[in-house]
Amino acid sequence: MEKQLINYLMSLMIIATTFGQESDQIKLANEYYQTKEYDKAAEIYKKLSKQKKNILRIHTNYLDLMINNDKHDDAYTYINYVIKQYPEDSRYRVDQIYVASLLPNQKEYKRLKERLYNASRGNVNTLKRIAEELTQRQLHNDALVFLSHARNQSQDPKAYALDFAKSYSAIGNDPKMIAEYVTFASQQTRHIPYIKNILQELLSEESIKEILEEQLIIKSQEYPDDVLYNDLLMWLYIQQNDYYGAFVQAKAIDRNSKRRGNTVMQVAKVAYDNQAYGDAMLFYDYIVTKSDQGPMLEKARFLSLLSKEKKMSDKLPTDKQALYQIAGAYQQFYERATETNPYRLQSLKNKAGIMAYHLNEPDTAIKILEKLKNLPGITKPFQAQVKMDLGNINVIVGNHWEASLLYSQIEKDNPYAAMGYEAKLKNARLHYFMSNFDLAKAHLDILKRSTTKEIANDALDLSLFIETNTMGDSNELGLMEYASISLLMYQNRFDEAREKLEILTNTQLGHPIRDDGFWLLAKLDKRMGKYQEALGSLNILISEYSEGVLGDDALFMKAQILEEYLDNTSEAQQVYQQFLEDFPGSAYAVEARRRFRILRGDGLN
Repeated sequence: MEKQLINYLMSLMIIATTFGQESDQIKLANEYYQTKEYDKAAEIYKKLSKQKKNILRIHTNYLDLMINNDKHDDAYTYINYVIKQYPEDSRYRVDQIYVASLLPNQKEYKRLKERLYNASRGNVNTLKRIAEELTQRQLHNDALVFLSHARNQSQDPKAYALDFAKSYSAIGNDPKMIAEYVTFASQQTRHIPYIKNILQELLSEESIKEILEEQLIIKSQEYPDDVLYNDLLMWLYIQQNDYYGAFVQAKAIDRNSKRRGNTVMQVAKVAYDNQAYGDAMLFYDYIVTKSDQGPMLEKARFLSLLSKEKKMSDKLPTDKQALYQIAGAYQQFYERATETNPYRLQSLKNKAGIMAYHLNEPDTAIKILEKLKNLPGITKPFQAQVKMDLGNINVIVGNHWEASLLYSQIEKDNPYAAMGYEAKLKNARLHYFMSNFDLAKAHLDILKRSTTKEIANDALDLSLFIETNTMGDSNELGLMEYASISLLMYQNRFDEAREKLEILTNTQLGHPIRDDGFWLLAKLDKRMGKYQEALGSLNILISEYSEGVLGDDALFMKAQILEEYLDNTSEAQQVYQQFLEDFPGSAYAVEARRRFRILRGDGLN
C-alpha cells in the first residue's frame, strides 16, 4: 500500500513538472511571437501542438503566425490535424474554411462550407454561432449565408438584424445595411436610441442620407399606422436642419398616435433653439389654428410671438413698424390672458424689452417693468428677471449706479443660482464700461470659478482682455476708450461709437487694443449694413494681425459677408478655401467646409 502511494505521488510530480515545462515553453513561444521572431516561435509551437492538451492554448497564435507568413499549406495541414483532435468544435471548422479560402484551389473552400452547413442545418443556434465565427475571420459573405439560413429556420424575418447590418456594412452594401438597422429599430422601442446613435455617425456621407430617407418614406407609406418610420424621418430631417420636413412628419405622428400637437411643439422648439425663427413661428401658428388644448394653444400663441420677435430683432436694418406691431401683440396677449396663464406677465416683460432695446423708448420700458416688479404674488425668479432687465435698461440710459444696485440685489437674493452669477457678471461688465478695471477684474476672478460654464468662460475672456491691455508698457487710456465705445454700442449709439472707433484705430498704433478696435469696428459696420467698410477693417486684421487670436474670426466673417450680404459667391468660395488652408483647426472649420462645398456645387446641406 505504501509503495502504491509513493508511485502515485511520483506520478503527480512528473505530471506537474511536465505541465510546468510546457507552460514555460508556451510562454516562451508567445514572447517570440510578440517580438516577431516567428521562426523560433513556430518551432516551439509545432512541438507543443503534438500534444492535444496544448492546442487550446497555442492555436490562435500558431495558426495566425503561419497565415501571416504566407505558409498556407502548413496552416492547412495543421488545421486538418486539429480537427481530427476536436471534430465537433465549429470554431476549428471555421478556421479550416478560412485557411482553405487562402489556397489557390477554391474547390476545397466551397466543399468545406457546404459540409459545415449540412452538419449544422436545422440548429438555429449553431448556425448563428458559426456566422459569428465567420465574421471574426472577416468572411462576411459567408457569414451572411449562415445568418440567412438561421433567420429562415427561426421563422422570424427580423431575426439577427443587427448582425446582418454589421456584415452588410463590412462588405459595403449600404442599402441592405440601412434596411437591417431600420428592421432592428422596429423590433423594440428601446432599440431606437441605439440605432439613432449608429446612424448619426453614418450620416456624414450624403449617399447614406439619401438611402435612409428613401427607405423610411417607403416604409411609412407601407405601414402608415406605425409611427416609427415617421419618427426616424423626423429625426433625419432635424439632423439636416430641414425643420419643415420634420414638421410634416411630426403632424403625421400626432395624427396617428393621438398626441394632439405635442410632437409639433417639440419640433417647433428645436427650430427655435437652432434660430430657425421663421419655421418655429409657422409651426406654433399651426398649433394655434388646430389645437383644442387650451394650455397648449396659449403656449403656442406666446411662443409664436416670441419667435417673430427674435426673427425681426435680428433683421438689419431694424423694421420698427414690425416691432411696434409685435409689442402691441404682446400687450393684447397680456390683456386677454387669464391671471393664471404662465405667459401673461412674460408677454409684458417682452414688450418692455422691445421698447428699450429696439425702439429707443427706455422710459416706457422702465414704467412697464416697475409695474411688473411691484405686482403682488410675483414669483422671486420672475422678479429677478424683471430687475435684470431694469438694470440693463438703466445702463442704456446712463443710470449706472441704479443699475449696479439692481444687479447687486439680484446677486444677494440668488447667491448660488445662475441668475445670481449672471447679475455679478453684468455688474463686472458695468464696472468695465466705467473704466473701474480693478473692481471689474475682482468680480471676474471670482466668476471664473462659477459653476455655470458659460458665465465662467465669459468672465475669463473679459478678465484676460483687461489684463492683456493693461500689462507691460500698455497704458490704460486705450482700454478706457475701448470700454467707453463698448458702452456706446450697448446703448445703441452706433454713430458715436463708430466715430470713436475710427479715432482709436488711427491713434493707438502700438497698443495691443488696436486689433480689437478693428474687430469691433467690423462687427459694428456689419450690424449697420456698411458691408464694404466692414470688409476694409477685416482686410487690415487679415493682413496685419493674421497670427493673432482674431485671424480666423476675421477671415471667416469676410467670407460670410461676401456670401450672405454682397452675393459675391465666387470670392466667398475663395476666402472659405483660404480659411480652410490657413486655419484647419479653427472652431469655424466645419461650417467653413460646409459652406465651401455648397458654393462649389457639391449639393451638400
